[in-house]
Amino acid sequence: MIGNEKRAILLLGHGSRASDANEAMYRVAQDLKEQEVYSIIECAFLEMSSPDIATGLTTCKAQGAATILIIPYFLHLGMHVQRDLPQIIGQWHEANPEVAVKQGNHLGYSPLLTQLVQQRIDEAIS
Repeated sequence: MIGNEKRAILLLGHGSRASDANEAMYRVAQDLKEQEVYSIIECAFLEMSSPDIATGLTTCKAQGAATILIIPYFLHLGMHVQRDLPQIIGQWHEANPEVAVKQGNHLGYSPLLTQLVQQRIDEAIS
């Protein structure tokens, strides 16, 4: 709980038919939970995996979230991030106006990503 309102973090991934493909996002969610900053941290998916976005939002609401902070776990600013996610989130919010919904930026560029790519290069060389 931060301030007087209960906030939830909802990580949104693309989803995949491959059973282990979503594991990295779940591990990030677990790492965030262990920091004990937010009491509600959930994952949801655009397609091919469960729960879907509306279910993820509803799960956060059911746990008492007054505000849901959505973080798209997408590397690139493609049509899913620009069009699909805002449309789905907007439809859910229209039906649930009592819950504040804020969407953060997708992962995109970060110097931390450059460091990770360099680490992967080093791993490949050795």
